[in-house]
Amino acid sequence: MQKIFLVLLSLTFILCFNANVHAQLVKVGAGGGYSNITGPDFYTNSIANDGLGFSSGYNLGIIAKIGLPLVPLTPRGIFLYNNFSNEEGGVEYSQAISSLGLGVQYGFIPVPAGFDPYLFLDLMYNNFGDIDGLSNGGGFSRFGLQFGVGTEVSIIPVVNLDVFAGYNWYNLTGKEDGEDTVTTFVIDVFVMFNFL
Repeated sequence: MQKIFLVLLSLTFILCFNANVHAQLVKVGAGGGYSNITGPDFYTNSIANDGLGFSSGYNLGIIAKIGLPLVPLTPRGIFLYNNFSNEEGGVEYSQAISSLGLGVQYGFIPVPAGFDPYLFLDLMYNNFGDIDGLSNGGGFSRFGLQFGVGTEVSIIPVVNLDVFAGYNWYNLTGKEDGEDTVTTFVIDVFVMFNFL
């Protein structure tokens, strides 16, 4: 029994105080990319067809990850700011969607070749800003999901690029009667800084 206790204590000590295990456990980054609204029709139809005419926009954000030693799951937090706009025939609409998410990523192939592919799933709190140019386009908030695939590419020991593509459902819960689900596809690149 004492041997098992000493082995467990030794392993705990190694995991807690070994610089190689601690290295790069906390990662924080900033970046952005491309957002494409895929639905509903009200968002994607042209202004001439009683829609907003949104197709694509940009997003900016920050992301933080906490690596767990010897575990392929990485807890993560993300904030994204999406901006969409369209102008047709002198009519202009724009809307911002801010998203705050908590989730996890799963490193599915342990590759020591300078890149680390992963799958991710985030629970998102989304705030829809007012639709500028629309008299009844007041803002609201909903919960949704984001999932996708990505990879971290090592640049230097303390800097990585995190490239991912994801699909978002912005208003899965709390929808009012007749409210359609708003969805987007995003492609993002974040510069990640690694800390002990």
